Amino acid sequence: MAATVEAGRRSGALDMKAVSALLDSAVKAGVSDAVMAQMVSMAAGAFPVNAPQVASAAVKSYGTKVTEANVRNIVSAAVSVQPKPYASVSPICAAVTRALGNSTVAMTVPSIAVEVAAETPDNPLQGVTTQTHGLIVNPGEDAATGALAMPGGVPVGGTPTSPAPVSNPSGN
Repeated sequence: MAATVEAGRRSGALDMKAVSALLDSAVKAGVSDAVMAQMVSMAAGAFPVNAPQVASAAVKSYGTKVTEANVRNIVSAAVSVQPKPYASVSPICAAVTRALGNSTVAMTVPSIAVEVAAETPDNPLQGVTTQTHGLIVNPGEDAATGALAMPGGVPVGGTPTSPAPVSNPSGN
């Protein structure tokens, strides 16, 4: 399957309809997660603008048997080959969430997005302790020089790349 995707990509004969059919066939054939990740990354790399649709098609190909591990694998593979991986996490995860509908796996996509974004090489928050609220302290930094973060991880009085310091550790 991976060889077929690569050959189609190189020849220019591969389109989104063909990608969906290949991904469906791969799942029916019972390919491993590693092979599925290869196929998704090749297709998302061949069609960077359509990476959300590739990820969505891959999730849909699992049908109701999709697991959180499958989704994490697909999102990671699609994001890893993008020119701007950090910026691509949100649209890819949004497409995957729509593809999952109201399933219980859809509720795990936000946490998957945070994990994948944290691992991207162009992550502007590299080294910042991941949390949704409270005091953000960089590794090796004293709590008094940290930044207060509102729910969602946005620092108060600063930006995600340059948080504003707070006057004391309690955030006052």
